[in-house]
Amino acid sequence: MPSKTDFQKYLDTKKTDSRLTGHIERHLMKKTPGDRSTTVLHPSEMIKADFCHRYSYYLLTGGKKMEKNPGLTLQNIFDEGHFIHEKWQNRVYEMGNLWGDFKCINCKGITSGLSPAECQHCKCTTLKYDEVKMLDPELRIAGHTDGWVKGLGDDFLIEIKSIGEGTLRFEAPDLLYDADGDLNKAWKNIRRPFRNHLLQGQMYLELSRRMFGDKAPKEIVFLYELKLNQAYKEFTIKADYEVVDRIFFKAEKIIKAVEAGVMPECNVSEDGCKQCNQIED
Repeated sequence: MPSKTDFQKYLDTKKTDSRLTGHIERHLMKKTPGDRSTTVLHPSEMIKADFCHRYSYYLLTGGKKMEKNPGLTLQNIFDEGHFIHEKWQNRVYEMGNLWGDFKCINCKGITSGLSPAECQHCKCTTLKYDEVKMLDPELRIAGHTDGWVKGLGDDFLIEIKSIGEGTLRFEAPDLLYDADGDLNKAWKNIRRPFRNHLLQGQMYLELSRRMFGDKAPKEIVFLYELKLNQAYKEFTIKADYEVVDRIFFKAEKIIKAVEAGVMPECNVSEDGCKQCNQIED
């Protein structure tokens, strides 16, 4: 059966017998999809097994990314993750140990520094952490690490991950299977960062080294919070470029293809992957 069009989904929400949620769903569907740049390579995408060189070339050379707004349930999941991030970041900020860029709620100006007390532009005291940009201009890689911590021994980065049943099904299905689907039991058996999280963290450490040299952090701390009951775990990982050298090599291949103007073949499937199928002629 063919999937419903966005318009059909929108009409379905008007049939919903609700006082509020139907209106919220229609509001979400009418919003402009996320403005994530397609002119750079994102570490969170590059670490995935289905990261497609052909589709990346297409986007880097001006191709249009097909995006749809998430439904209300999925948006709730995203928003809960954002809340958990902000909660931990605000705690480190209040301690005076969070370094990076901070966006003013009032004037939208950026103040950079270590837990600044006020906006340098308008003196407003309500600032929101804008995280730390990680860049490699030559390879056109750009991302944001969740935090850079100073003053607690040597500098380190932080990555905050909200963990739910969906996370385990995607990142570590064996843990959930061995726990007979019991999320609490599976949570207790998490003893190291998940593979994709580890790769992403190592990419940020390497990007920070390329940007800041010897001043770059050499460790990253993963904070895991279980959505079910707010239990948390902490894992500290040291920088190890060998873990991600192949990912940076992939970026080199894609950028060389862009410079040569030759679209690479799909590296995911001989018949093209679901991302390739989005490419418009």
